[in-house]
Amino acid sequence: MGVDLIITDAAHVDHAAVDDYTLDCAWGEDENDFELTIGRVIPSGAYVYLDGSECGGIVDGLRDKLDRGGSVLTYSGRTWHGILAGKIIQPDVGQDYLTVSGDSRTVISSLMDRIGLGPLFTAVAAPDGEAHTIAAYQFDRYVDAYTGMRKMCAASGLKLRLAYRSGHVETWAEPIGHYGDAIDSDLLDFDVTRTWRPVNHLIGLGKGDLKDRVVSHWYADASGRVSQRQTLTGVDEITQTYDYSNAEADELAKNTREKLEELQSEGDVSVTIRDQTSPMLDVGDTATARDNITGITVNATVTKKIVKASRGVLSVDYEAS
Repeated sequence: MGVDLIITDAAHVDHAAVDDYTLDCAWGEDENDFELTIGRVIPSGAYVYLDGSECGGIVDGLRDKLDRGGSVLTYSGRTWHGILAGKIIQPDVGQDYLTVSGDSRTVISSLMDRIGLGPLFTAVAAPDGEAHTIAAYQFDRYVDAYTGMRKMCAASGLKLRLAYRSGHVETWAEPIGHYGDAIDSDLLDFDVTRTWRPVNHLIGLGKGDLKDRVVSHWYADASGRVSQRQTLTGVDEITQTYDYSNAEADELAKNTREKLEELQSEGDVSVTIRDQTSPMLDVGDTATARDNITGITVNATVTKKIVKASRGVLSVDYEAS
C-alpha cells in the first residue's frame, strides 16, 4: 500500500489525498526544497505533505510543460526546513549575540515566536517523553534559523526534528542517534572516501589591515583533536587560511576553531538504506561505514536526507560527512 500525499488549498485546509504523484524532497545542510510532479492544479502557497513526517512544505512555483497535447505540471517549493532557513536569527538591539538556555521545548517555542513562525511551527515534547535541556548556547550572528537551531541542538547532543500534523509543523529536540552495528551492513550501500590527512593548521584572519589584522591559529593533532598547541609539523602540516574579515578576536577564535573541527572529518560516506525495516536516520545522526575487504571504517554525521516517492512508494537516501 502506497503513501498518500496530502494537498491543502491556499488557506491550508486539507483538500485532497492522492497516490499518483512523483516527489523529490531534500533537507539538511543545503537544498531544503522539493519538486512535485502531479496531474492536478495546486494553488500558490498550498501545503503538500506526507502526514506525520518531515516530508512536505509550501508550494512556491510551477513549471507547466505542454508535450504532445499533454500538460506536465511540476511544482517546487520550500520544505518545512527551507521555511526555517528563510528566516534569520538576529541578536537583540544593542547586543552582540543571542544566547539561549533551558528546556528545549521552551527555547524552541521562543525562537519560533522570535522569527515570526509561531503560528505554524509549534514546539512539542519529544516522543520519548523526556525533558531535554539546551545548555547555554551562543548563536552565530545573523545565522539562518534552520542552521542555527540545528547547531544549537547538536551542541547539547540533540537533533532538531519536524513533523507536520493537524495543521502545524510540530518541532522538537531529541537525542542524536548513533548507528553503527545496529544497521545490517547487507542493507547498506556505501560510497566511501577516506581522508588520510585533512587540514590541520587553520589561520583565522579577522578585522584590521596588514600588521594590525587580528590573527588566530588553531591546530589539529593526528586524532583530529583541535587546540592551540601544534603537534604536526614539516611534511605532516597542512595549512589553510580562513578569512573572516569583520571578526573581533573572540569571535574569530571561536569560528576558526569550529571551522577546523569541521575539516577533521575522517571522510565522506553516502549511505543508502534498502530496507524500510532498518533504522531510519535523521539529519544529525551518526552512521558507520565499514568495508570488510579494505578494513576501512568511517564514522560520519548525516547532513542531508532525501526522500523520493513515485506512486506512493518511498525511497530514502542520505548524505553524510
